[in-house]
Amino acid sequence: MKTKTKMKIAIDPGHSGPYEPGACAEGVTEAQVALAIAERTERILTKAGQEVLLTRIGDIKDDSLLWRAEVANLWGASLFVSLHANSFTDPAAHGTEVWHYSGSSGGIRLARSIQSKIVRRLHTADRGVKPAEFTVLSATDCPAVLIETAFLSNPVDRTLLTSPQFQEQFAVAIAEGIEEYV
Repeated sequence: MKTKTKMKIAIDPGHSGPYEPGACAEGVTEAQVALAIAERTERILTKAGQEVLLTRIGDIKDDSLLWRAEVANLWGASLFVSLHANSFTDPAAHGTEVWHYSGSSGGIRLARSIQSKIVRRLHTADRGVKPAEFTVLSATDCPAVLIETAFLSNPVDRTLLTSPQFQEQFAVAIAEGIEEYV
């Protein structure tokens, strides 16, 4: 992957570790999975010539959301990508969905691009692209998306999320989605 347009891409590994782990299932936390995929995505995008900033590089003692958008804004990010893993009380729930800020044409284009790449590459169920007013989307000055990669609460999806090989495939798909957007 080598894009012609250099961008500043802020990648936000959702949640913060033991302080606020996010969804949890079978000893796996959303914070762990999000960070693993974010680090792989950063490596791929950096190799492709993009400038990448991770909002966290390990566990932090903060569960607020606004600072994540502020970091991206102060850095002058061209794109903001927040990574997450979904969960639901019914373990049958599965698949990928990508959220964008309502009314952001760039956000919806980026969301559609990433969603299609993940679904195609990992064969996850397509749960769609959806508008939301999440703080990390509404407070960010650039096109922003929040990716729910797959469900930790679903055994099959959890296997994808915890496998280094599939984490790499999520990262490749996200990077391809960004490249297509650019």
